Amino acid sequence: MSLARAMLIESQRQAISVILTYRYRLLPTKRQYRALEAILESQRQLYNAALEERIDAYRKAHVTRTYFDQSKALTEWRHEDPEASALPVALQRATLKRLDEAYKGFFRRVKSSGKPGFPRFRGKGWFDSFGFRELSGISMHAGKLRFKGMPRALRIHVHRPMPADAVLKSCVFRRDVKGWTVGLAAEIPTPSLRRGERVVGVDLGITTFAALSDGAVIPSLKAARLAERHLRTAQRALARKKRGSRGRGKARIAVRRCHAATVRRRANHLHQASARLVRDYDVIAIEALQVRGLARSSLAKDVHDASWAKFISFLRYKAAKAGTRLIEVDPRNTSQDCSDCGARVPKELGDRQHQCPHCGLSVDRDLNAARNILNRAGVGPGLRNVAGCGMRASGNLSESTRSRQETSE
Repeated sequence: MSLARAMLIESQRQAISVILTYRYRLLPTKRQYRALEAILESQRQLYNAALEERIDAYRKAHVTRTYFDQSKALTEWRHEDPEASALPVALQRATLKRLDEAYKGFFRRVKSSGKPGFPRFRGKGWFDSFGFRELSGISMHAGKLRFKGMPRALRIHVHRPMPADAVLKSCVFRRDVKGWTVGLAAEIPTPSLRRGERVVGVDLGITTFAALSDGAVIPSLKAARLAERHLRTAQRALARKKRGSRGRGKARIAVRRCHAATVRRRANHLHQASARLVRDYDVIAIEALQVRGLARSSLAKDVHDASWAKFISFLRYKAAKAGTRLIEVDPRNTSQDCSDCGARVPKELGDRQHQCPHCGLSVDRDLNAARNILNRAGVGPGLRNVAGCGMRASGNLSESTRSRQETSE
């Protein structure tokens, strides 16, 4: 390879960027809070009106109204109605684009023979966000947002600063049980990949959230299991309230807060676990799991509680941001194959120990799977920079395991 070619590849690698969302809590005044609620309600009505227009046009004249057609109609409406022009046009176009994406998702699911899920009209309790798909008509300066329709500048609680080289692309305002948040999507350049010196295989589980090929483990949080008692009490109180009463509204908020607390605890655990792996290792091998199929098994509740898909998505963007190589391998028979000799050793789900009758290897089932995952990552095509790392790590693991066994004895 010529020097110019190598420099071109390196420049292209450095030019790769990722889009990350930084979520901050808003600090609105009472007047601004009412303005946010009014904007949200106007966008809900716009969404429902656009959906009704599409349905009527196809039902009565067999005409398909596209996003561009509705955008032109929006422009005409803004010229005729001063109330419609009180908000930025980019905000209203984002609502129309949201409906357009819902339609595209519907047709995509129809073609893939999945559950179609035709777009629905949104009630007040089912529409909690609006935003700008592009930063047009909104500005951010000194921790404050300004846009048409919002009285004065809207303060943001910037609990962590954004990178200096971040380029803002879009933002979404969202209402939750605690108030309002804003998600700022920023494009951030990624660094070049690290040298593959520290490698690890990760086997995801339920009893133990993750077993690493170096013998370490990440404990399982089981956030939903821990919150079951509190949630059951809140749901029982909700069921006893009279429908339409003020007490039932308060009980519903208590149930929502219980669910939100569970989501926050789970997300915090997944963020910490993925950040630890990216910080401590240069090459991470993980299974390319089909979580949708596992979520239909008898372990569905525990699989949903573990949130493997969300953890893998966290790991992907954190690895890209830190220059860590993430390798996803075939998950078939990682628990059945022996990581030392490669022989197939059938085991039931309840068998938690790997006993190989061929080479005599006796290790924990999850540790054996983590080693197999690392070995498979080292022999994949296009991974010459980590070739053999699985075997080297396996040898080190055997020595560390023996040393721990001798210490325990």
